[in-house]
Amino acid sequence: MKKQVKNFLLRGTFFAGSGPIIYAIIMLSLELSGVDTNLNGLVVFSGVISTYILAFIVAGVSIIWQEERIGLAFKIAIHGSALYITYLITYLINGWIASNWLSLVIFSIIFIAGYGIVWLIIYLIEKTRANNLNKQLK
Repeated sequence: MKKQVKNFLLRGTFFAGSGPIIYAIIMLSLELSGVDTNLNGLVVFSGVISTYILAFIVAGVSIIWQEERIGLAFKIAIHGSALYITYLITYLINGWIASNWLSLVIFSIIFIAGYGIVWLIIYLIEKTRANNLNKQLK
């Protein structure tokens, strides 16, 4: 367990610096979309810190893929749930989505669809790679 915690902390710390970059991209996207962000010191501070924490957790939770005693479906459930909760809380804290049922449903649908598409792409790539290896072995 110590090894997993250490790996979580190392990965999180290494990749957490991408949090402020994510924040800058989100703010630029909002600006280009014509959304009035009403930036002040507190908004910027909250955005940078929350995206730093978001990146830390997202990177850290990737250690789940190294755990061999857990089945793939359970790994996907843990990983997807951790990402969903982390993104949802970050978006709500920063006011990037409204805290009403419709916004939460839309966010959830987009997240689940995006997560599913990423996994479909990974599955298809790995299936093609396995087929190519099998052909080479024959």
